[in-house]
Amino acid sequence: MAHKMLSFAKAKRRQSMLADAIARANGDEATAEAIWRGVTGAGEGALVSQAVADTTPQKFATLLATEDIAASYATATLLDHFYGSNPTTPHQARQIAHEGWAEFLHLAEQAGHLQHGLGGDLSAAWPVFKEFSNANIDKEKIRRIAEMAGRMYKLLKGAKAQRVEGVPEEVVGTEFGGDIAALIPQEYALWAAGIPTRTELAMRLSEDRAVQLKREGREVKGRGPLVVALDESGSMEGQRDEWAKAAMTALTRIAWEDRRPVKIVHFSTATKVHELKPGDHRGLLRAQATFLDGGTDIGTAVNVAAEEVAEWASQGITGADVVLISDGGDAGNRIEQALDSMERSKTRLFSIAIDVGFRGPLKDRAAEYVFLNRQDMNDTGKIAGVGGAVL
Repeated sequence: MAHKMLSFAKAKRRQSMLADAIARANGDEATAEAIWRGVTGAGEGALVSQAVADTTPQKFATLLATEDIAASYATATLLDHFYGSNPTTPHQARQIAHEGWAEFLHLAEQAGHLQHGLGGDLSAAWPVFKEFSNANIDKEKIRRIAEMAGRMYKLLKGAKAQRVEGVPEEVVGTEFGGDIAALIPQEYALWAAGIPTRTELAMRLSEDRAVQLKREGREVKGRGPLVVALDESGSMEGQRDEWAKAAMTALTRIAWEDRRPVKIVHFSTATKVHELKPGDHRGLLRAQATFLDGGTDIGTAVNVAAEEVAEWASQGITGADVVLISDGGDAGNRIEQALDSMERSKTRLFSIAIDVGFRGPLKDRAAEYVFLNRQDMNDTGKIAGVGGAVL
């Protein structure tokens, strides 16, 4: 079902960034609503509304008219520029609007880096970007993880599509994308209307922003939960950790699409567990930013993963998959005992060894085993080696 755009009255109650901007403008709701109407295309004619509508970046026009989160961020940004300016001519109003849109476009570009890695659309990335901007984390590292995760996700998504080829599909709603064959009739009408609208549509298609039909197979295979155990010892810092976090992100996004619960076990000589429910982009960002440092205790990590699987099994959630990514070696009998427990609950292990190959149960009892060397840290295609965990 298509998303129904909020009214300005509801948006200011439900979107804190808009309410905060109005407060900064000493409660000037009239100007805020005028900007909102220009941003969303809900009404033009008044000086401010018309100036905002006239200067709206075309690449975001559809998003702003259909997604209240994006429209609220745009309205808040523009209000900060219009407050106290009191334009009296269309030219003055457009100049102010241009300044506001320039800031908005910068925010959109930064949020876009996260969009490709975290999933969702750009409107979902905005609130995450807000937290990302205020956090004391390595932003350039997160950008690199997001870009690599986006490539891994596309590879896994393509493999998944081939796996279900031939399964009957049905239309379940609409979504943003770049598939011209799946466009809704209204988008086809823009194509037929002439050069200006055709150019706009082509741009949105290239950016996966066109409105298209969303189809799903009617036969959905039930899958169990997913646990990703990430080695965060000191030796993993740098490219190894970035590859591992990108793999975790891509695997999580595919699992979310099948409505599978996900837990991330961060480990060094300590452990930390993140539970990621479908659509929890903030949680996924926190998992990307986490790094424990210290030594390597794979035995404890595998046992923690087994405990999480057992907890799910006690709730009747079975058929789990565990993906282990580490640059360490085996750690004795404790791993055998944990793997015995996993096997009893029909849990599969997928092992990824970085630079130091696994010996013993982490390799011999794995459903799939992948070894990566230093050169492989730039190879997103290696994720296919453990694709069976989510495909």
